Amino acid sequence: MKTAFFTQNIKRGGLDTFLVNLIRHWPQTDHITVFCNRSHPGLPDIRARVPARVEVVPYDFLIAQDIDGRFAYLLPTVRRIVRVFFALWGIPYMALMIGKLYREWCPDRLMVINGGYPGGDACLAATIAWAKFQPRQLAWHNVHNLALPLSQSLLCKLKERVVDSILARSVAGFVAVSSVCMNSLSIRPGLRSCCKTFVYNGIEPFNPIEISSLIEELSLPDGAQIILMLAVYEPRKGHEFIIRVMQEVVASIPDAYLLICGDGTDEEMQAVKSLRSASFVGSHILLQDHQQDIGNLMKQVRMLVMPSQSHESFGYTVVEAMACSLPVVVTDVGGLPEVVEDGVTGFVVPREDVKGFAEKIVRLLGDDVLRQHMGQMGFKRFEKCFLASRMSSEYVALLDGNSSVREFPMVCRGN
Repeated sequence: MKTAFFTQNIKRGGLDTFLVNLIRHWPQTDHITVFCNRSHPGLPDIRARVPARVEVVPYDFLIAQDIDGRFAYLLPTVRRIVRVFFALWGIPYMALMIGKLYREWCPDRLMVINGGYPGGDACLAATIAWAKFQPRQLAWHNVHNLALPLSQSLLCKLKERVVDSILARSVAGFVAVSSVCMNSLSIRPGLRSCCKTFVYNGIEPFNPIEISSLIEELSLPDGAQIILMLAVYEPRKGHEFIIRVMQEVVASIPDAYLLICGDGTDEEMQAVKSLRSASFVGSHILLQDHQQDIGNLMKQVRMLVMPSQSHESFGYTVVEAMACSLPVVVTDVGGLPEVVEDGVTGFVVPREDVKGFAEKIVRLLGDDVLRQHMGQMGFKRFEKCFLASRMSSEYVALLDGNSSVREFPMVCRGN
């Protein structure tokens, strides 16, 4: 069986983690091909982490995120015109180019891995092109973030309605990463009749190991209590919120420090740096790029926080923390309350409650017994609900057609 995965990505992060964990636990009897845009900064990491038998095929046809780079020689006004034209008419062009990929590599079945919906236009084109290539074995379209409502622009709305209608006829169904993510697809009228299900993300077990001293690397004082946030530098992740939270935390615990690591554009990272500079606890907030040594970080921090303010469908880093027996403090956004059992594996706080979020952090920092107990309960929940082997087996069954959608997923409630 030749199984293919198609994805379009702009940043390293949870989507890469998902893809790697999915493939590493996929049946070895399958021949696997991954189609990914060459401009994705995480492509070398994917190549290095998947088994050698997997074919990773970079595609070079034009996608929206590459327009500015490829047409840098044009005037900004001309580039804007190109972007608008491509936004309206790029999908037919991409479907044609993707169809050539399918004919060259000849996979038997396909899952498209999209960041959200509508997400990347190449992902939409890939699903549509597959229906022409393999009409008897339609693709499953995997989404990792909440669906967006139709555009307010009349022209864009018309385009989206047309694409949704075509996609609804071209897809076997949508598989999301949480129930809230799955239900958000109904915000798009053209997709309401589509088959939908969800499968919780999973990761491989790993033991956190201290490789190098964070306190020394970050030049922190002895006894510093480090709080970790792993997230791309996008406003929706709640950087402004967590900086206000840290002002409350440091007032109670002066040796508390927040370490933020993630991928992001220069503009996004500069915006967070400006927020830090404007805060009177800026010296207690440390910013770094995307980090590979997650085990080293998890081993030396007190907890993980995820202060997301919108569009958080699951929260991969929360599961990574639970796998390392770390307690977590999260907001009640999207799928986070499905992952974290409030009061057992960590705390779930209302999205806008700065003081409440700070109080939970302070409580955990001040109570070693509670912190260790919640970490242990988080690990038990991880083993029960969020193993990569469980995730992959459910996706295999879905693509095989051996289980009905009504049987999916294994919903975890409590312990």
